[in-house]
Amino acid sequence: MKKWKRWTVSLLCVGVLSACQQAPEETDQVKEAPVKDRRVSLTFTGDLLFEQSLYDSWDNYAFGDYFDLIRPYLCGDIVIGNQEVPIGGEELEVSGTAYSFNAPVAIAEQLPQVGFDVLTLSNNHSYDRGYEGAVNTLENLRANDILPVGLYADETSAEQIAIVEENGIRIAILAYTYDTNIAPEDSHAFVTKTFLNEQGQLDDAHRQMLKEDVEQAQEQADVVIAAMHWGNEFTFERNAAQTQTAAYLNDLGVDIIIGNHPHCLQTMERLTNAEGKETWVFYSLGNLVSAAAMVDRASVDFANLYEMGGIVNLDVVIDGESGEVRIEHARLTPVINHFDVNYSHFQLIPLKDYTEELAAAHCQRQYSASFSKAWLEEQLHVLFDRKIRLDL
Repeated sequence: MKKWKRWTVSLLCVGVLSACQQAPEETDQVKEAPVKDRRVSLTFTGDLLFEQSLYDSWDNYAFGDYFDLIRPYLCGDIVIGNQEVPIGGEELEVSGTAYSFNAPVAIAEQLPQVGFDVLTLSNNHSYDRGYEGAVNTLENLRANDILPVGLYADETSAEQIAIVEENGIRIAILAYTYDTNIAPEDSHAFVTKTFLNEQGQLDDAHRQMLKEDVEQAQEQADVVIAAMHWGNEFTFERNAAQTQTAAYLNDLGVDIIIGNHPHCLQTMERLTNAEGKETWVFYSLGNLVSAAAMVDRASVDFANLYEMGGIVNLDVVIDGESGEVRIEHARLTPVINHFDVNYSHFQLIPLKDYTEELAAAHCQRQYSASFSKAWLEEQLHVLFDRKIRLDL
């Protein structure tokens, strides 16, 4: 970062013949002008997992009032979500089931109206509709002024860094997944980036890839964010790859890590490396959008937690004097994905506005008597007490 310089202006003697008398030297100090901090507000959400019951409940895929109650929280200068589902369009068959997903174009058309500016796309479902699905997703999002990150149509774009600029702050966004459910063909290996090897390990080759990407991002931007599709599903426990990769990204100087994939909230922490660089790590923001009760791969408790995600709002500040990055005013708003026993009347509701009466009417309640506002709040305190302000 450039800093203001202090200049000293001197009025010097000019000699007149040999009889010149030196004038007294006068020095004026031009005081350093204070350099203002630069600030940008960011919003992050959990997974946007459009499942079949949502499509079945909507009229021509129209969101209706589904997002209405959380729109005030999708308020950052830049709003970033993880799009778990390819948006390949109807020609590739819309599907929200059988772990093979594809969304209609209407989803891409409506997400900007909700408030999204950037969607990360590197996840295990990235190749559910193959290369054509990936290309269609990119085209559909760009046509609706959403920046796609982590999905690439060619090798050249895979080498480029996605950057957004707001309020004079350049923000680089990187995105990686542990793997894809369907492996891209060798000819399309560039389509998304994995950060682990076939054994699920962060090896030297993948460390080098991350290092090169982060260094390139740091050369071009003031702030670096990494979206990581990682971890084990339906658990609060972080796996070794999450812990190791978060520490390595902190060593590299990444500013913020946003995790997704576990389908439940996981904790957050602030890592500090040997140089004193701090990285804010949100290990998982859970689901924002989903549509399933009593998920068959989850325990009863984590089927309950499948219905709660988080929205993080924070300010990124660039210090006017040092150029250092700091995070201010961070808060996490828990959100309940509400729907009834008939898989209808879907609505996203901030937990602080949720009621025990609504919890009793949630579809999940017929499978678990513990699904209640009070129980969900208890889990939040276990995860986040004294770590981040909870909007409850």
